[in-house]
Amino acid sequence: MNEKATKKTGTTKKTGKGLRMRAAAVGAVCAAMLAGGAGAATAAPLTAPTTHPATVAAATPVMHASITAHANHTSVKSGSSVIISGKVKDIKTGSKLTVSHLNSSGKWTALHASGTVKKHGVYAVHVKLSHKGAQQLRVVHGKTMSPIVHVNVT
Repeated sequence: MNEKATKKTGTTKKTGKGLRMRAAAVGAVCAAMLAGGAGAATAAPLTAPTTHPATVAAATPVMHASITAHANHTSVKSGSSVIISGKVKDIKTGSKLTVSHLNSSGKWTALHASGTVKKHGVYAVHVKLSHKGAQQLRVVHGKTMSPIVHVNVT
């Protein structure tokens, strides 16, 4: 500890690093008291908490998958097909992708159109559209969805 002895009184005076450490500890106790009352302040450890290996694994950053989607035509005749293609990120090669559409009651339902992720994360799915009107389509893999693709069916 960094201390200096005074000649007249024989007491020690705290300086430098020791004083800074003491001020930091007092500040931490004051903050704990403000946050959770005196019980939390007296129970707060002055050492860094240890982490359990399971909590370290949970703190690992999670990769978020994404899907892009584009249609080869924005307007098709009823009964014709449109190709929806794009790229995926953080989805394994060979994974199944399905196409869903927004039905008239406002719910997303899967169509009978699916494809797989190819090398370098690319895909292409042929979708036959028979319902006339504006169709809203998206590509889905688990909880990951592409942005909506609009196709007008005449």
